[in-house]
Formats: sequence, structure tokens, C-alpha cells
Amino acid sequence: MNHFMYDGYHANEHSLDDIKTINSVLNEIVSTLNLDAAMPPFLLPYYYAMESDDDGISAFTTLRGGHITIHTFPRRGCLFLDLLYDGYFDEDKLVAILRRVFELQPQYERKLRTERRFFDSTIDSKRIWQGGDSKSDFGPHIIAKIENADVNFERIFDMLDKMPRSINMIPICRPYVLKSTLVKPAYISGIVLIAQSHIAFHYSIEERVLYCDLFSCSFYKSENFISYLKRHFGEFAHMTIIRGSKHEENMDDNELRRTLKYGKWMESISDKR
Repeated sequence: MNHFMYDGYHANEHSLDDIKTINSVLNEIVSTLNLDAAMPPFLLPYYYAMESDDDGISAFTTLRGGHITIHTFPRRGCLFLDLLYDGYFDEDKLVAILRRVFELQPQYERKLRTERRFFDSTIDSKRIWQGGDSKSDFGPHIIAKIENADVNFERIFDMLDKMPRSINMIPICRPYVLKSTLVKPAYISGIVLIAQSHIAFHYSIEERVLYCDLFSCSFYKSENFISYLKRHFGEFAHMTIIRGSKHEENMDDNELRRTLKYGKWMESISDKR
């Protein structure tokens, strides 16, 4: 159960805000990496953020025991991608696609890979939850593995439908729940988009193991996610990873680039007396 996380900055703003581009990227990733997809891409433009700089596109496609999610922030010039999959994939090919399409450079990206089935704890210690800083980090990504879980389609849908509001998050679509593929091991997968992020469940029917993800832009509200799951399942293994390190610094740099690019005309009317 491989999980690859990618945070990219200084991306091409037009590509980040283009539905056709995001759709093509998801399809290209599935095809190039030879992944078992269970559905076509679902894309949702989100233009209702409290701050206009947080507007963008959220998109996902469900895979066998996992998903690809992309959250773009065009005005901030950044994107966050997750690829969770029960099988091998070449992350170098994935990164090459992202760099080509979004004009990303290696010095402005953060990459992290972990093994979810064995709950790899050798992950970069600097990215593990240390309290978080809302001024310099985008937000937390909570990953959990719940063993001996007793769930079905209806329960997964109900949890994803009720959870966002119960933990004070904003859902921006209804949950999507489906059986991943006919290929064994079979999974029931569910995902719901919340403002600027997502919640996803993948349940291995044979192993009775539930893999949970919450990617959030809110440090405070994300703590409620663990409490919610504990009320339903008891104790379980979980880890919180910080995403978007030095996010504010990158946003400031991006704003400077926007000024240089779109404000160039001002040089012609400046008072040079």
C-alpha cells in the first residue's frame, strides 16, 4: 500500500486553473503508471473560499485500494497531489509528468513516500507532527490504519457524509463510494472533497483493514478527525504529516512573480522626473 505525497510550488498558474489540463493529467498518470482505476476523474472547481487566493480545483480518481487527488491553488502557484495505491508505481514517471505539465522545478517541490500496509515509521522525521505552524505550513495530513474494522458501503457513505460537518469542516460535494475493481484483493473506497482538501477511506474486504486519510488546511479542526474515528473504532495506529512546509514564504515569492509578470506595464508610466 504505497502512498506518495507531492507538494509543488511556482507552478504555471494557467495550467493549475484549467479543467482540461487537470483531467488530462489524471488520465495520463493512470495510463503511464499502469494503475487500476475504478472510475474516471472527478473534478470540482472551488471558487467560494473565504480568501480568493485559496480558490482552485480539487480533483480525484479512485484506484484499487487507493486514489489520486490533486488540489490546485492557481493564485498561489502551488498544488498538492497524493497517490495511494495497493501496488507498485514509478514515482519518477509521476514527477516527470507533473514537472512537464505544470512547469515545476525540483528546487520548489517536496516529495514523501511511505508504506501504509506496514505503517512505515521511517518517514522523514521533520515532516511528522510537531504541533504545526499555521503561518508557515499549509496543514496536516492524517493517515490511519484501523484493523478488524466492520464496515460496508452504507457505513462508509454515512461516515463520509456526516463527518465533515461534525468536525467543523466544509464538504463541497457528496461522498463517492464504490467497490474499487474486480481484481483481488477487493476494496470498498469512499472519498469526499472538503474545502481545499479531502477525506478518503479504503477498506480491504478480505483483511478487514480500513485505511483513512484526512488532508486539511486546518490544524485545529483536524484533531477532531482522530477523536471521531476513535469513537467509532477505538484505538488505532495513526500518524500526522505536515504538508506545505514554508507555505507562506512560497506564497510571498509567488506574489512577487505575479507583480513582475502582470505589473510590467507600470514601468512605462512611472514618474522618472
